[in-house]
Amino acid sequence: MAMNIRSAEAHQLAKQLAALEHTTVTDAVILALREAVERRQREDDRSAKAEAMKDIAGRFARIDRARQGPSLWEIAADLYDEPGPHCPGGVPRLRQG
Repeated sequence: MAMNIRSAEAHQLAKQLAALEHTTVTDAVILALREAVERRQREDDRSAKAEAMKDIAGRFARIDRARQGPSLWEIAADLYDEPGPHCPGGVPRLRQG
């Protein structure tokens, strides 16, 4: 199957890539297209993961609002000492008895 691209810029870029990769112009075009497709797929995967994380966070927020008693943030805060000069982020508390 043949493809004919009539662009001086595309031809020049393909020749430059072929020289850098020590390969043919055809193989350079295949390499560039393969890398572009893989990059786009990774971007799509990241978008899908971000959407899934937003969905999980939304469900977590709904559950947290429906709970009675202290919030999960308050419970988590109770697990740490107050920040101090030697440990700005606070340290996990050790359970007593």
